Amino acid sequence: MFNQGLSLDQAPPISVPFRFFLTAPIFGVVISFVFLFFPFSETSNQYSHFAIGLVHLFTLGILSMIIFGAMQQMMPVLAGAIIKKPRLFANIVHTSLVLGTLFLSFSFILELKNLLYFGVIFLAIAFLTFFIMSIKLLFNVKFLTSTVKAMRLFSVAGLITLFLGLYLAFSHINLSFSENYYMVVFLHILFALFGFALLLIMGVSFQVIPMFYVALDFPKFVQNKMPLILFVLLFVSAGFLYFGINFLILKIIFAILIISFCFYGLKSLNNRRRPVFDATLWYWKLSLSSLIISMIIWLFNLFESNYILAIVFAFGFLYSLLQGMVYKIIPFLSWFHLSSKGYFKLPTIREFIDERYIKIHFFVHISSVIFFVLSHFINDLIYLASILFLFSNILFFLNCLNAVKKYISISKTDPMDLSAFK
Repeated sequence: MFNQGLSLDQAPPISVPFRFFLTAPIFGVVISFVFLFFPFSETSNQYSHFAIGLVHLFTLGILSMIIFGAMQQMMPVLAGAIIKKPRLFANIVHTSLVLGTLFLSFSFILELKNLLYFGVIFLAIAFLTFFIMSIKLLFNVKFLTSTVKAMRLFSVAGLITLFLGLYLAFSHINLSFSENYYMVVFLHILFALFGFALLLIMGVSFQVIPMFYVALDFPKFVQNKMPLILFVLLFVSAGFLYFGINFLILKIIFAILIISFCFYGLKSLNNRRRPVFDATLWYWKLSLSSLIISMIIWLFNLFESNYILAIVFAFGFLYSLLQGMVYKIIPFLSWFHLSSKGYFKLPTIREFIDERYIKIHFFVHISSVIFFVLSHFINDLIYLASILFLFSNILFFLNCLNAVKKYISISKTDPMDLSAFK
């Protein structure tokens, strides 16, 4: 089941990733309240301060939160890159990320400039701590799988995203916007979504899809070359923007590259060696399908506003995939840690979270995405979309929490006492 290079003896304490995973849906709840109580004309306007705050509630509070939690598990396990003091490292990154996200996002939503100072400080601490450690560890890994190579590129792209973000933040603090401001905004978005997010998702997919779903491996070219091509394209984009070259050709190349990745991902999932039903497959298939739709919308500029593109990419692609991954990671880690402590009579991995509730969550989640999109045409539907998104995140939180509670309950028993499991 496990590929070469995978070591389960180096996993950090289970509390490390769990705290990040349980925090993410709380930020989802916050996002739903912002959509509920602030004017849709502002939250859907990409140039408004409300939208800037909302975007960062998602990219920092959900996307980065889950990625940072998962990476602290995956670096030691998939790459053999061990963080020496995992609890201290997690405390610094998690606390700084939570505070930084809240301060920065609400500095824009509430137009309170003073909060931005604190947001910048805490986010700089979180991201610099995480990426300096990641780069140091990953670039010293000897056994280079396609996943490790993609993780390296992700860590560099993430650091660049941070520096671009800091430049933009200081521009807002000083109220000094240079002629290159919007170019930096575009690059910040590009490196964040295609570098920080997509590069890691590609790399992890190469390992996770065959491992968890007993599915076909991605073609070697896709594994070894596609992340590198995407990474190089990000820097080529900077050159195009700086010299004012028409960006259309790069948009076409980006779209072809990313849609090709989706095609191979869906092909792998649809041709599993052991085609057993798994509700988390729905999340992956929705995610990759949404990414294809996003690329088509972006390539052909199908809508005057970027609101629909943002919803389909963020909630349809990114959040669907992140939820599907967390639903696999938490049960697997729970089972593994208990097994390694000597527990022999355990729930199966699929029994840690009741699949019925995963299905219910999926339908609520996809309904929220659909109604968020429809809100563009019928604005009053934003209230229904927000309420569905609220319930979706509550369900996500409770499903994860129940698995964690099940782990805690079992871990308090004697491994040799089998009476509780009869």
